[in-house]
Amino acid sequence: MRNRSDAHIEIGYKVERHIKDGDYVVFNRQPSLHKMSIMGHRVKVLPHQTFRMNLSVTTPYNADFDGDEMNMHVPQSFETISEVKEIMLVPKQIMNPQCNKPIMGVVQDSLLGSLLFTARDSFVNHEDLMQLMMWIPDATEIP
Repeated sequence: MRNRSDAHIEIGYKVERHIKDGDYVVFNRQPSLHKMSIMGHRVKVLPHQTFRMNLSVTTPYNADFDGDEMNMHVPQSFETISEVKEIMLVPKQIMNPQCNKPIMGVVQDSLLGSLLFTARDSFVNHEDLMQLMMWIPDATEIP
């Protein structure tokens, strides 16, 4: 179909689309032995055909970057999307239920950046501060 206006859609039809920014998906890595082996993520569509995720999220999956295979599932119903948002999202899975300790934490670049920013002799000039604030959502509301 070349023109979208030619489409005839009725109640009960299924409309398929590509995932877009803000959609919720579920990632898992086999074997799924504990609940943190399958977690919900929000999508940020980037170029190329690979899945990318924050390095600190790889610990619960026991991923070690040697060719590990992961699966992505896209929830289809509103109920499933709600369960992913309220129960399965990564921020809700930070604590390990087995020993009640955090399973995810600050690693590598984030830790080093925090150290460098909080060093006693570290100063940021006005231009660098403005560049950093440009990447903060709602930076105008910072007191």
